[in-house]
Amino acid sequence: MPKRFGKYTLIRRIALGGMAELFLALQKSMAGFEKLIVVKRILPKLAKDEEFIEMLLSEARIAATLSHPNIAHIYDVGVWEDRYYIAMEHVHGEDLRSIVRQMKLKGVRSFPLEHTLAIILGCAKGLAYAHERRDMNGDPMHIVHRDVSPQNALVTFTGDVKLVDFGIAKAGQGVDDTKAGQLKGKVPYMSPEQAQGLDLDARSDIFSLGVMLFELCTGKRLFRGPSEFETLKKIVEGPYPAPRDINPNLSPRLERIILKALERNPSERYASARDMQSDLESYIRDEQLAVSAISLGEWMQDLFKEKLDQQKRMLQEGRQLAEVIAEQIAEEERQSLTGTGIRAKPASKIPWMIALIAALSALGVAGYLLTRPEAPAARVGPGEIQVDSTPPGAAIWIDGNRRPERTPATLSHLPLGRYDLKVTADGFVPSTQSLELTQASPHAEANLTLERPTAASYGVLQLRSVPPGAHILLDGQDTELITPATVPEIVPGEEHQVALTLEGYVTKTFPITLAAGQVEEQAHELERAPLGPDEAILHLVTQPRMAHLEFAGVRHEEGSPFEIRLPARTYRLVLNKTGYRWVERSVNLPGGEVTELTIEMERASPRDSRPSGGMSSMTASGPGALTFDARPWCNVSIDGRRVGQTPIVNRRLPSGRHRITCTNPELNVTRTVSVTVNPGETTRKRINLR
Repeated sequence: MPKRFGKYTLIRRIALGGMAELFLALQKSMAGFEKLIVVKRILPKLAKDEEFIEMLLSEARIAATLSHPNIAHIYDVGVWEDRYYIAMEHVHGEDLRSIVRQMKLKGVRSFPLEHTLAIILGCAKGLAYAHERRDMNGDPMHIVHRDVSPQNALVTFTGDVKLVDFGIAKAGQGVDDTKAGQLKGKVPYMSPEQAQGLDLDARSDIFSLGVMLFELCTGKRLFRGPSEFETLKKIVEGPYPAPRDINPNLSPRLERIILKALERNPSERYASARDMQSDLESYIRDEQLAVSAISLGEWMQDLFKEKLDQQKRMLQEGRQLAEVIAEQIAEEERQSLTGTGIRAKPASKIPWMIALIAALSALGVAGYLLTRPEAPAARVGPGEIQVDSTPPGAAIWIDGNRRPERTPATLSHLPLGRYDLKVTADGFVPSTQSLELTQASPHAEANLTLERPTAASYGVLQLRSVPPGAHILLDGQDTELITPATVPEIVPGEEHQVALTLEGYVTKTFPITLAAGQVEEQAHELERAPLGPDEAILHLVTQPRMAHLEFAGVRHEEGSPFEIRLPARTYRLVLNKTGYRWVERSVNLPGGEVTELTIEMERASPRDSRPSGGMSSMTASGPGALTFDARPWCNVSIDGRRVGQTPIVNRRLPSGRHRITCTNPELNVTRTVSVTVNPGETTRKRINLR
């Protein structure tokens, strides 16, 4: 380096990912025009993959047609010496994830509301433009970003907001955009339809933007599970916490905007990003909030003051070194050209910018280059952390984000700053350590010991609800416990969000922080959700209490009192218990009402011809649900009908046996299994294709 690459001069490589490498580059044209850009060059191993190249270039050409202040621009797409590349805008700023990390380092506890709204509003404007984009014939292009996330929302030091990385955007319908069968995008910011591998439209991006708005307004992650599968399950199955349950100071009007963007059913979300933009602008105007690019830029400069000061010092120190390098380059060219009898070029024609950047590289300046390849680590820095654990093979987490490596491992190219490191392994208590990488000490080592858990290692929550039977969620994850129950192994010293969900009742969410070894007992009364005009509730008490109820195709065995919420109409009711006569009757449930019913069962006599226990034939008729996953991924067909890629979460099916075909074209493997779906239940199945 520097090295010519077509009409660009590559200055230095700034990042390397699994699909491409990124270079800081200089674009030169006539009249001395020079522009600093980023060149994304596809790796040689993928250059022969015609399907991949066609997909990438098609997507990049779509992104290159976008020209909007809130979208980082793509200048060029092409090939040079059999190397495909994309030339894109160089942005001087930070992404949202880095901003939140810097706030944490400086002790800033909450994201200022006016800056939150400025960032989300900027993203909404960029998305509205992309979603409404038309081709040269005036036909809608149906562009969907599909990766709206904090990593792809940039804020410059002048207060501009840029949405980047339309590299996986999809335009049009029927495009094969599932190379290698992988879900595209950041899993915690996927919409429910994206998590299930269904067809997407602009409303999927709106959901992702709603997740970002929720997290900035509450300071809490919305979808965060111990694995990608669990995270996807939370997205698809819910329930979602209410923003004001986490941040009571949040405006009810802003909460309604967030909840509308986060509707699980796309038809109930904002119909367009323009509609969401309009509601945000109206809210800002009515509340007279000081939302402006100027104040956002000033806040960014203050937040990153040390980095900017360091960059300024490096620039000043680099100028002298750059002049020396430029003179050396000029002298080498003069000697080389004079030796061949060609007149030497004057030193003033040497590109001073190249020399300056080379000097800064020699001084170790990382820069602020935030356009990234598909690798998880978006920026290159001088820092490095060596992580080891006893026992080895533990998962590594940095600032709450899971890394692909396992111990022992070296985490390279990290920006300077403070990091919260954690290692985890099944059957062990997580071990944590805080580290700081500085200019004087960019290298750190961590050797963490994992210990077997004891009762004193965790907190314990003993939980009851009125009425009982509520599902318990901890930090948004289903514990598969039903009240009354004991929730064990709660990580101490951290605030957790507990949610109680019961059909027909308002979800109850509350925070809890436990000390190691603490046993906390709590009871919560659930508020019944209002009935719609077409809804009804059956409240049934039986004598004896432990009778089995079959109602609306679902069998209930927990014992009375039963409380069931369902559409208003007439249902068939069956009660049975060993030693008692069966009870069968029709029950009419009027809309908007609670029907209370008490049934006393009679003792069976030897002359009763009907059996006094067991299941009736009606239990085989009700619907159920299927959750299916495979390792690695596969395309899934159920009973010969293609339903998408794994994971398939909570798909509604008729009760009975179903044939599942799972195909992975990469492994050239097809596996067929049969599952039985029970009425009113979710059947879970996972297979290994290797």
